[in-house]
Amino acid sequence: MQKMRISRIMKILGGCNPDGVSTNKQNEQLLIVHFGELWLRGRNRNYYVAALKRNIYNQLRGEEFRLQDDYDRLIITPGKRSDIESIAAKISKVFGVSAYEIAHVTAPNLKSIVKSSIAVIKEEKLKNVKINSHRSHKGFKFDSMDIIREVAREAERIGADPAVKGFRSQIYISVKKDAAFIFSEKKKGAGGLPVGTSGRCVVLLSGGIDSPVAAWYAMKRGLVPIYVHIHGFPTNKEAESSKISTLIGMLSEYYNSERAYYVPSHIFQMSAMKSGRYELIMIKVFMLKLAEKIAKKEGAGAIITGESLGQVASQTLPNIAAEESAIGIPILRPLIGFDKLEITNAAKSIGTYEESIKPYKDVCSINARSPVTNSDIKVFKRIAKEIRLDEVVTRSLKSASIVQPESQK
Repeated sequence: MQKMRISRIMKILGGCNPDGVSTNKQNEQLLIVHFGELWLRGRNRNYYVAALKRNIYNQLRGEEFRLQDDYDRLIITPGKRSDIESIAAKISKVFGVSAYEIAHVTAPNLKSIVKSSIAVIKEEKLKNVKINSHRSHKGFKFDSMDIIREVAREAERIGADPAVKGFRSQIYISVKKDAAFIFSEKKKGAGGLPVGTSGRCVVLLSGGIDSPVAAWYAMKRGLVPIYVHIHGFPTNKEAESSKISTLIGMLSEYYNSERAYYVPSHIFQMSAMKSGRYELIMIKVFMLKLAEKIAKKEGAGAIITGESLGQVASQTLPNIAAEESAIGIPILRPLIGFDKLEITNAAKSIGTYEESIKPYKDVCSINARSPVTNSDIKVFKRIAKEIRLDEVVTRSLKSASIVQPESQK
């Protein structure tokens, strides 16, 4: 039994002896990955965790590491050729990860725990430090209070000033049966569900602030994005080299999309010149019908847009109802209740804001005079028939180019 336990410790530590002394300096630190929401999935838990692990392997492609299951979390140990900070930065963008820590690891005995904890306090120059301890395995002779007391005594001896109130930093000590983990910071992950666990979607991506944020939220709920951009350039090649490809690359840092469609708008614009006050509605329906066609081709179950209720003329409730009347699959609007400031802050957080505000002639920025805000569905359907909208969609799709996006990693 003792041999098995020592073997288990060495497996987790990746080259540490039973006294907690590392035989490989590269393995003195590791990454602890938590997947909070997935743990509540009951019988489907293994499906979600397996998807999360697949996405982690994809995200860390090119890195040297070992990934291990450890009950309600995953442990990532970097290899000699990889940096733990680089791995942590990539893990922070994996949906399904609720939190993570860069932890020092040692053997689960009081002497080793105190020694490693003080080493962390010294290395990170922690002052006024609160000491937190959790001992999940109850078979040891010492408990959490013993750990806190002994670490506090040594911390005081080196002038680190352990404190319960008014502390400026914290240290966390997690003791399991086969190893103890020590870290000073809990970092929030991207959260949500692993991409791919909710199916596929078509994202209508413009050159503005909103739609990249909507795509991010769609991925957060487990959807694989297929991007569609309708452009006003003379050629698809010009659209492909525009800031749209940069935005897709930024979003691909969270998950690599399989395909992006670049569709010219000139066929629609020539046909819709007589749409009058319904021009904005017609271009939205053109985009949605195009997205629906691509969704059927790609096996996607929904369309994602960056609409927010009432933000512009085409996003009033009557106009949304008119637009949806022509579409046969769900249209999801992750930002429907967001105001512009909330969307802008989200764009800054995920890293797309600066690129989104660069000048760009967006097809969605048509300036129709007195655009209708209270659409009559009968009038809308008559205009759609007059301009042969279905035929326009088919012809436009035939003129599209399909590319494999590249991430900005």
